Amino acid sequence: MSAALRLWQDYVHRPTRELWRDHEWGNAHWYCCGDPLEARALLDTVVRALPPRSARPLRRLISRSDAVWSRRSPPYREDP
Repeated sequence: MSAALRLWQDYVHRPTRELWRDHEWGNAHWYCCGDPLEARALLDTVVRALPPRSARPLRRLISRSDAVWSRRSPPYREDP
């Protein structure tokens, strides 16, 4: 579970251009190092399986990374 959390946290902090490239062409490293989107799904499953009191700290950590993931990217500059 800690590997899944670390993978998700690292992924959401990557630059937007890298995330877009992964979305368009995929990422060959995911086969060896793990898919961060699958890691996020696993974290959801773990949180649901834990008792509420035990899930609270994990949910807090996940929500911080989710907030970064949900943040809007800055608008592109338009050339004058």
